[in-house]
Amino acid sequence: MRNYQIRGITLKILHYVDENRLAWGETWIQLIKELGVKGAQNHVICKSGGTLSGRLREDELSFDTYDIPIQCIPFTAFGFRKIIKSFEPDIIHTRLSSAAMTGGYWGKKCSVPAVHTIDKYPKPYYYKNGALLIPCSNAVKNHMISVGFTEDKMKVVHNPIDVTRYIRDEKTRIEMRKKLNFEDKTVIMSAGRFVDWKGFEYVIKAYSEILRCTEDGSRGKTSLFLVGSGPEKKKYMELVKDLKIGEYVIFNDFVQDIRPFLWASDVFVQPSQLPEGFSLMLLEAMASSLPVITTDIGGSLDIINDGENGWLTGTNDFDKMAQILKQVISDTENRKRVSLNAVKTASYFNVSRIAEETMGIYEMVLDSKS
Repeated sequence: MRNYQIRGITLKILHYVDENRLAWGETWIQLIKELGVKGAQNHVICKSGGTLSGRLREDELSFDTYDIPIQCIPFTAFGFRKIIKSFEPDIIHTRLSSAAMTGGYWGKKCSVPAVHTIDKYPKPYYYKNGALLIPCSNAVKNHMISVGFTEDKMKVVHNPIDVTRYIRDEKTRIEMRKKLNFEDKTVIMSAGRFVDWKGFEYVIKAYSEILRCTEDGSRGKTSLFLVGSGPEKKKYMELVKDLKIGEYVIFNDFVQDIRPFLWASDVFVQPSQLPEGFSLMLLEAMASSLPVITTDIGGSLDIINDGENGWLTGTNDFDKMAQILKQVISDTENRKRVSLNAVKTASYFNVSRIAEETMGIYEMVLDSKS
């Protein structure tokens, strides 16, 4: 492990998210802890209320809660300036656009360089004061270039995953498959928020096509397992009903710990119709020994090598998705091969390696400042 002390002083990093709940909060906390192992002194700012501050407290991480008086008007955030003056960080590291705007503004005022992790496809004005942008994928980097930033102002660092949490527990798999009546079935799982752009309509139609081409006596050998909540759930349930496949499709609400559902399944499909920044859900499925099928857009292209550790399909193309699913269901040996490769890929995005890259970025930014 490298020693990331600069001029003999431990790096002091002020992390800022203008939120109090994060879908990727667990992984983010693991990353901050690993940064501490590698030589950073970390302090976190987040909104009050919610679950995030509680998790930070449980892990005994140093933090403050702060609610900006007027959202996206950073000069009103005098409390943020006070925390900077108290902690005296070497670097401010933000996530999410509003945090980038506030952190960058006050970093510039206080002569502290700010770096901004970018998880989606934001508008550029939030990031104008950043010393360096950290897109979570090449797709996000290319978006930022398209809105005016130069490549030399960016360094891609992928979001990490704690792979050890997702190693399949065979006992849980057996128990959950029995509970869900999945025994002796090939289970196709898809999970996420039920909104149009996530594309659940396409996996439902693809599965319907598979059943249409399956002899009546064999239809009960597969199940489609849809996990999530959101405004389009009723529409998807109506689609299942209209396609007359209800006896083969199971809906389940979102759960805090999705691992038992992943372990109970055999294939994972992420049918997003708009680009994901960098999908942790996809990596979680791969770390759980599931072969995955996803669309050929966004951050997925940094993860999937088509036919080797998963499969890629186009958007708006449930026929191609159905073809891939048929092959995956029927060819169990190839499914096993791709599953092993999927686990290896997920392991590459481990927390320790991503923390090492992040520490290297801090060092680079401070070197350029001096």
